[in-house]
Amino acid sequence: MKKYIIILIFLFCYQITYCQKDVKTKSLIPIKYGVKIGGNIGNVTSTPNEGVSNIDKTPIFGLSGGFYIQIALNDKWFINPEILYVQKGISATSEYIHRYEPNQQDLHKVSHDLALAYIELNPTISFKANDKFSLNLGPSISMQLSSEYTSNDIGEHDGLSTHEELDEWIFEGETLDIGINVGLSYFINDNFILESKFNSGLMKSGVISKEISTAGTANNDIKSNIFELKNNGILFSFIYLF
Repeated sequence: MKKYIIILIFLFCYQITYCQKDVKTKSLIPIKYGVKIGGNIGNVTSTPNEGVSNIDKTPIFGLSGGFYIQIALNDKWFINPEILYVQKGISATSEYIHRYEPNQQDLHKVSHDLALAYIELNPTISFKANDKFSLNLGPSISMQLSSEYTSNDIGEHDGLSTHEELDEWIFEGETLDIGINVGLSYFINDNFILESKFNSGLMKSGVISKEISTAGTANNDIKSNIFELKNNGILFSFIYLF
């Protein structure tokens, strides 16, 4: 994990150095450095396994913050590299039927709480439409720093406490996520900026899964309930340029 973070920081520094050299030959507009803080309304796109009902998702709020640079190519086009710490995740519920005897079954409702933390490198390209607004677009490279997952049976029945339970619900996260950012900035003045953007992950960020016995005989099937997740979210940020 540490080597991936080092690689992200190296890419961030390399991009800044390269852009600085390029800008000095093309523009007299100064490069500005700043900090960025805000919040993320995190959500996921979930794809269920065949024959499994999808999870019912609720977005969660997380924090974000990091370093931001404004590099002018001219008076309209800018490159804005940033490296951020971002909290993501979901709160969700799902249902499944546990058949513990040939003619007996329980309906289970399960809560899922997933909190993720990432470090992101976002080399954003901005077009300043006028003195107040700019349109922003660019890729996102994220490394997962941590994941915290809990699940609870919240249905009317808790038959799994007395019947065979093959496995706990588990989350298996992926280290790398690549996505895209689309957003809008509002310039309060030369030093203060408000920004909103939508982030969509293009790669699988993780899987929530559990193996469930579907009958109570020696020849019963074992069915895997799997939800494949991809991150998305809406970020609102405040930027201060020195």
